[in-house]
Amino acid sequence: MKPELIERYALAHPRNSHPGSAPRRGALLAALLLGISACQGAGEEPEPEATGGASAAVGLYSGIPQDGIVLGDPRAPITLVEFSDLRCSHCRDYALEVLPAILERHVRTGQVKLVFRNLTFLGPGSVQAARMAAAVGMQDRLWDFVDHFFRIQARERPAITDDLLLRVASELPGVDAAQAMAQRDSAEVARLLAEAQAEAGRLDIRGVPAVFLSRQGQELRRLRLTSMSPEPISRAIELLLRAPPRPM
Repeated sequence: MKPELIERYALAHPRNSHPGSAPRRGALLAALLLGISACQGAGEEPEPEATGGASAAVGLYSGIPQDGIVLGDPRAPITLVEFSDLRCSHCRDYALEVLPAILERHVRTGQVKLVFRNLTFLGPGSVQAARMAAAVGMQDRLWDFVDHFFRIQARERPAITDDLLLRVASELPGVDAAQAMAQRDSAEVARLLAEAQAEAGRLDIRGVPAVFLSRQGQELRRLRLTSMSPEPISRAIELLLRAPPRPM
């Protein structure tokens, strides 16, 4: 990754922070900084890295409810929003190295629900992949598609083509790959991608992956990714769960 493409993110306090509510806990939460490089700018090529095969994903999302871009119990008190580009090597590493632990510790236990916001910073291939992912999401299998796509990219590094996208979708149980291919250019897919782009603009996101946490009824808090470890995210989630709720 070239130095000029590197951007780091900080855990930002929400506006109008409420005085007197567990200041030490808030300070600890703000100190949880993660630091990784971010993919940014058209034409960025992921760096080759070895990971496990697609079979490692078997059962990863089994039993967890999915509804479009949302994964997990819709009543979960904490929301984790991930902004990602399917051509970004750092997004891939986050999905394969960090997310599985978050799933087991916090999503399966009903503490956290995940929201996937697909951005297209890295050119036409990003747009192709994002459209297919959104179309598969209309069958409530977006998270499976993203995981399988990243695993194939890590192992084989193929070009992003219609054949590849059809293959990824076809290898997911319960997905009608032909239907997803036909819905890639639908108004619903366009709406989802436009919403992701608009939210990224509102949050001033300039690189990916970008990760935000929110407790129910509160503003999103940005996490700074400084390593590919789930531990800082877990600690931030636990601190947010223990913090007293702010009045709405």
